Amino acid sequence: MLLLTIIIIRFIQRINSKNLVFFYKEIIYIIVFFNKMTQPILSLCLPTNGISEWVFPVLESVYSQGVKEDLFEVVVTDNGSNSDFAKQMEEYAQKHPTLIYKKTTAFMFLNQIEALKTASGEYLKFLNHRALLEPGALQWMIDFIVRYREEKPVIYLSNGALKLDKIFETDSFDGFVKGLREYASWTTGVGVWKDDFEKIPTDKVYNKISPHSDVLFAERHKSKYVISDAVWSYEIESNHSKKGNYDLYKAFGIEELSITLGLYLDGDVSIDTLKYVKKCYENLLVDFYRKFSIRHAPCSYKLESFDDCVGVFFNARKIKVRAWLGLVPMILRKIIRIGLRK
Repeated sequence: MLLLTIIIIRFIQRINSKNLVFFYKEIIYIIVFFNKMTQPILSLCLPTNGISEWVFPVLESVYSQGVKEDLFEVVVTDNGSNSDFAKQMEEYAQKHPTLIYKKTTAFMFLNQIEALKTASGEYLKFLNHRALLEPGALQWMIDFIVRYREEKPVIYLSNGALKLDKIFETDSFDGFVKGLREYASWTTGVGVWKDDFEKIPTDKVYNKISPHSDVLFAERHKSKYVISDAVWSYEIESNHSKKGNYDLYKAFGIEELSITLGLYLDGDVSIDTLKYVKKCYENLLVDFYRKFSIRHAPCSYKLESFDDCVGVFFNARKIKVRAWLGLVPMILRKIIRIGLRK
């Protein structure tokens, strides 16, 4: 009501003065001010290909937190072809005014960018469509954003993956990239201030496999970079059979490391950081080869390109040997367990 009164008074004053140009500027200022007053602090951006058994439990884990809904919004962008899911989402959105559901035709991971473009919060945070929020996590996240809203550092929420015992803060982009290791490839940890996202050109051509990296590494000269390893979510138990039909070894053997290589070639990270990150991706490839190529764990990934793709930056034979040798302790533990049962 107070805001409406101000608008009316300003309107009368400017019309009487016949200073229409200045009046229009005032109206724009008031609209911007009003938008800031009603802008949610946090946008949870949930790109999905429409898997109901994952998305709806995730949404329930958000809305059951008891947080005032004017503090946050949830943006679900769906590039799948599940019409039943779309219908369910539209019905679910009717229960929650702060839930935005949008169908997209974005190619694979570019759906992530559609979520960011749709979101209106001060801070835009990715939420994996398999990630259930821990109790209290939503309020913790909002409080964390408020804590840093003046400085607006680049923030990464690594969810316990990095085993850090405290918040990592640095003024060095190089130190930030080194601290993230291979987890820079993990979308769920990524977030961005809306003001920073809007600095990215609208005609930007994003990396098709890792568009979130273009967002994460867009600000290379910030005064502060922050990594919090607090645990805020846990994954719905599932295998890898519905996690995307992309070339696993091309993605992690070439494309992800190429992003770090690009940062080095641009002069933004050191050769030491590049070598360190490369070693981290090598370890990841060993785990992938053991799990999917040797043990044949169910997955939706394409696995045929190991020799061609991994050999570009890595010693493919070394990775295979390490993967096989890693089975030895597993076999020994199994033998011991069998022996103890007898």
